[in-house]
Amino acid sequence: MKIGEAQKLYRQQLSFLRKEKSDFVKQQKENRDKMEQARKKSEEQGVTFEFSEAYLEREKELQEKIDELSGQIKNNQKTLDDLIEQEVGIFNSVVAEQQGDAWKEYGEEMAKCLEIARRISRGDRVPAQDEKKLMDFNMEIYQMAKEMAAMNMEGKHKEWDSLWGEEEEKEYEDPFEASQNAETNVEIPEGMATAGAEEQTTA
Repeated sequence: MKIGEAQKLYRQQLSFLRKEKSDFVKQQKENRDKMEQARKKSEEQGVTFEFSEAYLEREKELQEKIDELSGQIKNNQKTLDDLIEQEVGIFNSVVAEQQGDAWKEYGEEMAKCLEIARRISRGDRVPAQDEKKLMDFNMEIYQMAKEMAAMNMEGKHKEWDSLWGEEEEKEYEDPFEASQNAETNVEIPEGMATAGAEEQTTA
């Protein structure tokens, strides 16, 4: 399963579980309110109030369900947090790799440009595209090389081929897409097979 898909499933499941827990908390409050009203009424009538078995059983049932859902929410939230951590780690790794490539390319470009400057300064001939590369890279170095070339007009001068071949634009993957589409070993959230969860996935 992909990280992006897993995150979506866990967010859906968390939303479902929180709504279910909220419904049970509401039922618990209604149950307690009924008992409180019964207690007040008993006091008004001067009768000793005792909690009914049905109320106590219902209270226990609701509390168990709330506790169970709280545990499921906690576990699902932890898994979602882990998935987000995985995503961030992959995103940062892709970005770092791309930045490393950029620095490497810059270093190679600089070395070529300095070699072009050396050739020009000796009065050698270099292709126009190489001159332009040096101009774009650093105009001051280019001008200094041309000034030195003017002083080295005498003697034999070599004609050089370009230091650049056919250049292909390197395409980089989008770090966000890479991190979302990376595979994870996380299972489908527990309880997603329930009717409520099935409705979420088809919605």
